[in-house]
Amino acid sequence: MILSCVLLTTVVNAQQDSISKVITQKEEKPEKRYKKVYWGLKAGGGLMLWENDFKSYQAVNTMALNGGFFIEYRPVKFVAIETGATYSIYSFEGSIEGYSAKLNGVDSEGDNVEYRFSASDVIEFQDLALLNVPIAIKVNAFAGNWEFFAKGGMEYRHAVKVAYEQNAQMTNQGYYEQWDLLIDNLPHQGYYTNRRFTENGDLKWKDTFDPFVGGGIVFPSRNTSFFIEGLYYFGGADFVEKQSNPFEGRMSNISVGSQKSGSLMENGVTKMSGFIINIGLRF
Repeated sequence: MILSCVLLTTVVNAQQDSISKVITQKEEKPEKRYKKVYWGLKAGGGLMLWENDFKSYQAVNTMALNGGFFIEYRPVKFVAIETGATYSIYSFEGSIEGYSAKLNGVDSEGDNVEYRFSASDVIEFQDLALLNVPIAIKVNAFAGNWEFFAKGGMEYRHAVKVAYEQNAQMTNQGYYEQWDLLIDNLPHQGYYTNRRFTENGDLKWKDTFDPFVGGGIVFPSRNTSFFIEGLYYFGGADFVEKQSNPFEGRMSNISVGSQKSGSLMENGVTKMSGFIINIGLRF
């Protein structure tokens, strides 16, 4: 009996030690490590507005599409640095009801002349394809397996295509004060009245940075994660080189066929603002 009691006590103690070790191991289970580098693909669209402070200019909200990839580096769990590249397509529209101006100059014969120019019902379409390289700081928050983030940064915009098409009713007359002479219908010398023009060309684009903020949700997953994000662009950059005077290419006495207005965006200060919604996969 004594021997049986001793054996029973030994077995019970051994079981208790085993249970204690299992509990201790569970309590000492190391925290799950987070990845330091992620990459992924995303695509989406939204509404963008390309405004201009040129007098009486009116812009129209248009649909924008984009797609690309990103790389994210996390030096610490709750903060990340993100970069990558996206390709964006825009089709903008703008118009002005009318514009008129006088400009003193010298004609091709060396005589002083006052150009009297006017334009009405000016409508312009701009087609842009841009390569964008963003860099942003992300702040991450976690709720169980759900992940939330907010970010802000700058986006470098490089033009792949920046074309415009303009349609307008225009007048360019030449007044010679020394002879009190107004020439209003001599097209081969650049003077005409109420003629309709359609013009195509490329904008004088300049690469620059555009600020943005955004936020999103990463859905729970073991490996590849689905996410959705929203980005808002403030429109803090002016992307186009400017003319000295609006429609300066029309205020001359060269042949009508050689005159060019240039884009409306080459006047005033431009501002490209709006929002984009992206969906994507993170690896």
